[in-house]
Amino acid sequence: MTVTTYDLVIVGGGAAGLNAAAAARARFPGKRVLLIDGEEEIGYYRTLLPMFMTGVMPEEKLFFQRPDDPVGYETRLGVRALALDREQNHLSLGNGEVVGYERLILAQGGRPILPPMFADRRLPAGSFPVRSLAVARRIKDWLPEHRRIVVLGGGLVGSKTSVFLAMGGCQVTLVEKEPHILPTVLSERTAAPLQRHIANLGIDIRVNTTIDEIETDGNKVTRARLSTGEWLPCETLLIGIGGTPDIGFLADSDLIDGEELVVNPGLQTRDPNIFAIGDAVTIETAEGEHHQPWTWPQAVSQGKRAGDNAFRPSAAPVPRVTRVNAQNISGIPLMILGGPGVGSEVVSRPDPDPGVWREFFMEADRIVGGALVGDIAGAGPLHFRMANGEAVGGEAPQHLQRRTRAFAAESWGRLARARRARRFAMEGERA
Repeated sequence: MTVTTYDLVIVGGGAAGLNAAAAARARFPGKRVLLIDGEEEIGYYRTLLPMFMTGVMPEEKLFFQRPDDPVGYETRLGVRALALDREQNHLSLGNGEVVGYERLILAQGGRPILPPMFADRRLPAGSFPVRSLAVARRIKDWLPEHRRIVVLGGGLVGSKTSVFLAMGGCQVTLVEKEPHILPTVLSERTAAPLQRHIANLGIDIRVNTTIDEIETDGNKVTRARLSTGEWLPCETLLIGIGGTPDIGFLADSDLIDGEELVVNPGLQTRDPNIFAIGDAVTIETAEGEHHQPWTWPQAVSQGKRAGDNAFRPSAAPVPRVTRVNAQNISGIPLMILGGPGVGSEVVSRPDPDPGVWREFFMEADRIVGGALVGDIAGAGPLHFRMANGEAVGGEAPQHLQRRTRAFAAESWGRLARARRARRFAMEGERA
C-alpha cells in the first residue's frame, strides 16, 4: 500500500477548513498541506444559497475563493474520508487512497437531517435538503415549473428561503414543529412580530406541526401531510430542519465522547495532534461547560485559530464560544447573541416600539444570549460584555431601549405591500 504523507491534512472545505488552510500556510509556509472535501466545488458562501437558488444572486457572487485561485496547498475534491487510523496516522479516502499526516484538522461539518419518512435517505423528485451548492443548482432548475412549495423547518435557513421564494412569486407554506419560527434563537414573544411580518409577504406559516407523510405521482412529490392530518399541495419540498455532525468515519478512532466530537478551548481532541472545528464539534471549557457554537462567524474564527495552532508547542484557546450571528430577513435586521440556555430567564421590552424588539437571556446578572430585532445598534459592546461574562445587573433595561429610529408598524406594512407588488411584476415578466 502506497501512502502519501503530509505535514497537515484538513478534512472539510467549508469556511472552517479553508480558513484553517490559509492560516496554516501563512504561519507555517514550509509545511505541506492537503485539503479534502466531499464536494466537487468549495469556497462558496453556504449562507447565500437561498438567494442563489431563487434567482436573486448570480452564481459567481457566491464564491469567496475560485478553483483557479492560487492557494499554496493540494486538494482532493469530490472525495470523502472513510476511516481514521490514529495508530498509523493514516486517513482512508473514498477513492481508495490512503494519506498520512503529522497533524490533522477535522472540519467536515454536518450532514442534513432528514425526517423519519426518508429514513432510507432516498428522496422522491422535488424533495431537496437545503445544504450544498450542487443541490441548490438542482433546486434552481426545478423551481420554475414547480412553484407550490412546502418548506420544512422554521429556523434561519427555512425562514430566509421561504422569504426569497415568496418574493419570487412562489406559493409557500412554512412548517415548524415548535410553537414559533426561529425557536432556537428567539423567545415566542419576540418571534411573534417577525412571524407576522413574514406572513404579510404571503407565506402560509404552520407551527406546532410537522410533515409525517408525502404522496407522489410516480416518483414526483405531489402532496405533503401535516401531523394534524391536513394535506398540503406540494410540488417542491425543501428540507431545512438543520444538520447533525458528520462523524461516522470516526467511529473507530476513540475520538467520540458519547455522540460528540469534543475539543478543548485550543480546539484539540483527546489526541493533541488532531484538531476539530466547525459544525461537528463540541467545545469543552476549563469549567466543564459544553458549547456548540455552530455559526458561520465561529467557523471562520475557529478555522483561523486551528491553522495557527497546528504546529505550535501549545495551543492558544479560541477567543470566544458564543453563537453571535447577523442576519437580515426581508428588510428586518436581526442580531443573534445566542439562544436561551437551560433555565435562563427571558428579559425583554415590556412595551416594544413597533418594528423594534429586543430581548436577553439572563443567568443571574449575566447575559448569556438574546436578540436585537429591527434595531441592532450597540450589538458589538453587548456581545463583548456577554462573551467576557461581565455582570450587567440593573443595566439590562437600558440596553433593551432602542438605539436608532424604528420603523413604525405602517412602514412595515408599506414595505410588505411594495414587496408583493414587485413579486407580481416579476410574475408578469415571466408570463
